[in-house]
Amino acid sequence: MKFFSHQLFKTPMLLVFVVMIVFYGFTALGRPAEINKFAVVTAIGIDKAEDKDLAPESTQSDNLSMPDNVNVDELYEVSLLTFVPVAQQSFTEKYKVINGVGKSISEAIDLAALNIGREIGLSHLKIIVINHELAETGLYKILDYLGRNIQISSSTKVVATDKTAKEFLETAQKLDNESSIKVAEHIMFNSDYIYSTESSLETFFKGSFGPTNVGLMACLSSKSKEEQTSPTAASDAGSGGSSESEGSTEDMVTQCHVYVFKKEELVTKLGERDMKKINFVIGDFDNGSLVIEHFSDQHFDDANLSFEIFGKTINYKVAYQNGIPVVHIDIGLTLRLSEVEQNHDLLQENVELFVITPEAERAIEKKVKNSMADGINLMREYQSDIGDFYTILHNDNKTAFHNFLDSLEDPDNYLSHMVFKVSVRVYAK
Repeated sequence: MKFFSHQLFKTPMLLVFVVMIVFYGFTALGRPAEINKFAVVTAIGIDKAEDKDLAPESTQSDNLSMPDNVNVDELYEVSLLTFVPVAQQSFTEKYKVINGVGKSISEAIDLAALNIGREIGLSHLKIIVINHELAETGLYKILDYLGRNIQISSSTKVVATDKTAKEFLETAQKLDNESSIKVAEHIMFNSDYIYSTESSLETFFKGSFGPTNVGLMACLSSKSKEEQTSPTAASDAGSGGSSESEGSTEDMVTQCHVYVFKKEELVTKLGERDMKKINFVIGDFDNGSLVIEHFSDQHFDDANLSFEIFGKTINYKVAYQNGIPVVHIDIGLTLRLSEVEQNHDLLQENVELFVITPEAERAIEKKVKNSMADGINLMREYQSDIGDFYTILHNDNKTAFHNFLDSLEDPDNYLSHMVFKVSVRVYAK
């Protein structure tokens, strides 16, 4: 002990360490655990409040969320998909939806915290779900708050829904609690798929406040078991005596369309087929499929061939002719034949050893070029530069591009005056 005391005073840093342990260590042991303080929110749903949400039997205790002299149309209902961490030997996330109504989103979240009796933690937030009516009329007001909240990451996914956000999160709760399907994973997968687009706060703000002023937001729908089946099938399933948990695990999340905003106004809604055409132009996908209909060659007779897309490369080259930009889009696709549909079942060649013939290559090239032409025409029709060709041309030759814009009567419609040329390369996997 004497030796230890001598070394302690001989080494000042060791003395400081001991003092810190004494003063701060025991204080920390006396503090309540963080898991007893916070409720972890993984998704937020935002709706416009209705009369029924303000009734005494609603989720808001003692109508704390009903402000005085405020019209119901000015109120937001916020639904929080959350779980309360509990210290125990086996940890299982049990989700539930908590609601709050307020004059602003922040007030609604505060009132939801009162209902659960814990602070709301948003640092683990993965999804923001906005009702389609709010998305179409007051989206930027909502995103202004979400973008300013320092707890919310810019990579958080933001989507609209064709139902109420509360209903959507109730489906998400069932999926998260009772199956391996996670709604956040569903959205992340969609962002890599040819039929959709990445939909996060970061990408939306970059597009909306970038030079094109175009922002994209995916719209999702939650479907129950009854909505997925016909009335006859639903009644048959009901007579079989299915349990509640069995039905809930068959709930699903599907994509509706993609919202296109320009200068804070909703321009159009793009369906999956339209989004696929545009994604061929901008290359914003990693997976997908390609179908060639009524194809015939030495191996097939009037067949429908389905190819899986395993990879793609896309390059843009810009040249100017008489002051007009000519954009050459070179796209390479790695495909594998996955399905054959024709009048007879016999195949001349083994599908697994299928090599893309010159006839098949020409058919694929024609299909992709037609899709890309349709995608470019869609962007021209709505004067929405979804592919951000503005940045491509600006970075390639700033002077030539801005001289081109100055020559136009309507510079916002520059896509209609550009020339696009496409070449397609096909590889078999």
